[in-house]
Amino acid sequence: MTLSDIGHGAGPGVDDAQSGPASGTPTTGDPHPKSARHALSEGHKAIALVLALTAGLSLVLALFVSIAVNSGPNGVRLAVAGPPPAVEQITAGLAQAGGTDAFEVTVVADEAAARVALLDRSVDGAIVIGPNGPMLLTASAGSPAISQLLTAAAGHLANPTATGPPVTDVVPLPADDARGVGLAAGSFPMIIAGLALGVAAALALRSRWIVLGAVVGGAVVIAVSFAGILAWLGVSAGNFWAETAAISVIIATSALVVAGSVRVLGAAGAGLGALLLVIIGNPLSGIATSPRLLPGPWGEFGQWLPTGAGGTLLRTVSYFPEASIAWPLTVLLIWAALGVAGVIFGRAKVGHTAAQTPAVAA
Repeated sequence: MTLSDIGHGAGPGVDDAQSGPASGTPTTGDPHPKSARHALSEGHKAIALVLALTAGLSLVLALFVSIAVNSGPNGVRLAVAGPPPAVEQITAGLAQAGGTDAFEVTVVADEAAARVALLDRSVDGAIVIGPNGPMLLTASAGSPAISQLLTAAAGHLANPTATGPPVTDVVPLPADDARGVGLAAGSFPMIIAGLALGVAAALALRSRWIVLGAVVGGAVVIAVSFAGILAWLGVSAGNFWAETAAISVIIATSALVVAGSVRVLGAAGAGLGALLLVIIGNPLSGIATSPRLLPGPWGEFGQWLPTGAGGTLLRTVSYFPEASIAWPLTVLLIWAALGVAGVIFGRAKVGHTAAQTPAVAA
């Protein structure tokens, strides 16, 4: 046997070994199994995403529609003064006209007590029965919709005139905003301002203390501008600096809630803030009409949210300087404290800059 014979004999064996199954090269099956599994996983995620969005948006639709179709008087506070038999007759008539839960009737001593109750916002309207029949007292600055509702309801009271009882607007709207739409329209941009300020500060700034300073300082600056615009347009009727302070609290609270959510959850926190402040908070706030014209318990629940509490605070400060602001202010401060906690203790990395910039003392 020669060397050439050995070479010729060994060649096929070597070639077969290199080209056979032992070489590790698959001869059959999917050449990209991981890609196929990845595509299948992405498909499942897409289906889950669509189903989750459908469920969430359907709930939002149901909330909006149910509020719209079921709106009506729900615990409207009404003071009544007069002889006991007349008071009982009016109370029974109101319950029959609007339902047992439509009005909350409080008996007061006289017209003066009814006016005081309107000025401090403990009631939404009043009926005073005097020698010449009933008289209706309203506060259109608190809610034009409720004033119109009470005027229509009082028209059914026993009265010798065909036009219904006389109506006195104890707390009227400003002359430049006789329809009462200005304050409601202006409240929404305040929430949007807080949302934008909170997102911008949390995404652009790393130091927690600078985030807090930017939010609070920015809220004050924006509030001065907003209060000036409302005064210029004749919408506000109260003390400029008191309204500025109220707007500052509203914007700062909204911004702190959003900034805290972003610091804790990352960019998804911005969506959570929008959901809380706008998608849920705005329709449940009752800013455009009144929380007491929303179906229960949504009107009460909305006052626990920043948007509802902020709207009540601004309307009270603007038109009812003698009324207490303790409740809406407390709600806003609680939300602000939660936002501050989120900013201070949140560790989520947000944005391209935060992910690549070397850590610095925060």
